[in-house]
Amino acid sequence: MVCVGEALWDLYAPEGIPLEQAKLLRRVPGGGAVNTATALVRLGIRSGLCAALGDDAMGRGLKDEVAAAGVDVGRLALSAARTGLMLVAIERGEARFAGYRQGESEAQALAAAMPERWQTRVVHFTGIAPVRGASGALARAAASARREGCAVSVDVNARPRMWPRAERAASVPGAGAGAASASDAGAGVRGCFRLFGQADLVKCSAGDLDVLGTTARGLRERLRPEATLVVTDGARETLLLGPGGERAVAPRPVRPHDPTGAGDAFCAGMLASLVWEGRARWGDAALMLRAVARGHDVARAWVRRKRG
Repeated sequence: MVCVGEALWDLYAPEGIPLEQAKLLRRVPGGGAVNTATALVRLGIRSGLCAALGDDAMGRGLKDEVAAAGVDVGRLALSAARTGLMLVAIERGEARFAGYRQGESEAQALAAAMPERWQTRVVHFTGIAPVRGASGALARAAASARREGCAVSVDVNARPRMWPRAERAASVPGAGAGAASASDAGAGVRGCFRLFGQADLVKCSAGDLDVLGTTARGLRERLRPEATLVVTDGARETLLLGPGGERAVAPRPVRPHDPTGAGDAFCAGMLASLVWEGRARWGDAALMLRAVARGHDVARAWVRRKRG
């Protein structure tokens, strides 16, 4: 399968040291697509990465390290956009972040990296920014994957710093000096929702729903009738909304060491259970319940380990 989306470096401060005081940082491959792809490889699933990195030392180094982890990087493009960085500090199991990203440039470079043919069973999109033209291109790429017979999954992963302004702009009629930027932002958001509409499986968190300004049922109504929506809420119950109705699955409690990428690991666990099933089976409630249970197990193991 192929994971499409963000690829960056997570730069970790020493454990227990705030970012303001950190003098040394340890770099670890990160980003939603990288985390999901590497977790899938650990689960024994052949996985590829479709992403755009800067054609610089940081980008080439990240490409090499992801390849060394067993991920196919044949669809990874080196572009003019700089490689993204995310500073991370872990204190008592809680993560603090400070990002250095070029959201629009990254999104445009990712859109340009889409292949003509996918030649895989599942295409998973994650960490998509609502950028005009770029999000629409990803929606078209997902439609192309479906025409090839691929199953399509999406992890909404709505980054608060990238989404709120765009979402608000989409709801405001264009007027005055800000009309053009509001129109661009609204088009980017609409492109993301078109991407969701191509999916057989959409995973989002309760926080994602807040950023999108909708509810679980409101988002489910915008998906394909045969699609399944999975909504996580930390240690609370995970909600499934699919063709067979609504169900809830409670995860087992866990004391996290590093919660960074837990949602990506959850997606990897689900997809590892689904990858060998035909797309038509993805609407089966019993199958999805098993996939969510495995997602919980993989995420639990992920947050117990030390990444930085």
